[in-house]
Amino acid sequence: MKKKIYSCMDDYDPNSILIEDALKKIKKLSKKINTHEYINLIDSHNRVLYENIKSKLKVPNYDNSAMDGYALNINDLNKTKIFSVAGSSLAGSPFKKNIKKNECVKIMTGAVLPKNCNIVIMKEEVTLIKKNLVKINSDKVKKFQNIRFSGEDIKPNKLLLKKFHIINSSSMGLLASQGINKIKVFKKPKVSFFTSGDEVVAINKKLAYGKVHDSNRFTLTGMLAKNNIDVLDLGHAKDSIKDIKKKFSTAVKESDIVISTGGVSVGDADYIKDVVKSLGDINFWKVAVKPGRPLAFGKIKDTIFFGLPGNPVSVMITFLLFVLPSIYELSGKEHELVLEDAILKSNLKKRQGRAELQRGYYISKNKKNYVESVGEQGSGILSSMNNANCLIYLPVEKGKSNINDNVKIIKFKNYI
Repeated sequence: MKKKIYSCMDDYDPNSILIEDALKKIKKLSKKINTHEYINLIDSHNRVLYENIKSKLKVPNYDNSAMDGYALNINDLNKTKIFSVAGSSLAGSPFKKNIKKNECVKIMTGAVLPKNCNIVIMKEEVTLIKKNLVKINSDKVKKFQNIRFSGEDIKPNKLLLKKFHIINSSSMGLLASQGINKIKVFKKPKVSFFTSGDEVVAINKKLAYGKVHDSNRFTLTGMLAKNNIDVLDLGHAKDSIKDIKKKFSTAVKESDIVISTGGVSVGDADYIKDVVKSLGDINFWKVAVKPGRPLAFGKIKDTIFFGLPGNPVSVMITFLLFVLPSIYELSGKEHELVLEDAILKSNLKKRQGRAELQRGYYISKNKKNYVESVGEQGSGILSSMNNANCLIYLPVEKGKSNINDNVKIIKFKNYI
């Protein structure tokens, strides 16, 4: 009896693996190659820390004023409201003498607190009687008022930032306050990609009958640009083993991940999988998901390989589901697709046997999500992704879904 060859049209394929199992394999392989580098703090925004960072200095490293006003000794206030101004303490230019009885120092915010001063009266509560003579008008005073003490914000050897922290503007400022100029971060993954297929032509070329423009190249460029990675566009490969091998040869030398589109199904001209087998290892090449079943994953030397389907919608969905977790793992970022509850507002067709991700449009109202299909769900209908703002996730065991059923959605705004 002739062995059946399963295609993308079949709802069940015993050779395909579950999404969850595919993600476990991807994470395991990706975790092995993440590396680190030292970079200047000025270049660190959105990078991921490779180690914990502890404080070296006290912040602030001196007692200073929290207000513009006048610094004095509170004991003198018990006897008089009139004070002589002995001088000024400015930020970066402190008053270095000791104040005498019934003397005060004009002080600016952040300036060093003069010796034997233990209170700052804000300038709005002080009247200038004449030059270098002031009157304190406030009756509500207490010791150490409007003073920021040394180490009040940060003490030495305090944990500032944990490993895997994504550097943002405030953490850059925090590290700068410690005089830290270089930090150890996860190295940016370098991702190369190419499209394939003799039917695919560049967008600046005239579209002959039977040909399609290379939309996948631009889809991938956009999705990769959203992540803080280095990208190498290898262009387009013809349906020839020689051309495809040449692309992989460059990718292996230059990148941590290589992505191809097309050429991973069961057609006569689908060479990608065979070329990868000859150069490295295929871990799996079918996943129980629609769209996106013909997904190849493996490794060529130290480079992770993703062979995405050729259909534009499948490219976007498989990138979101499988490639992005690998990029995040290499970057040191935590990644888990956020599935949110939603109430279905249209009927959905589906057969059991594989998971489906149907394009939908959701609205949020009264803290609830409501979602409906955007219509035709073919894997080649790119306009359906443009009209959608989420994916409706329907698990393997799920059959058809009806209006008012509870479903899970993945919102595009988080990823695309």
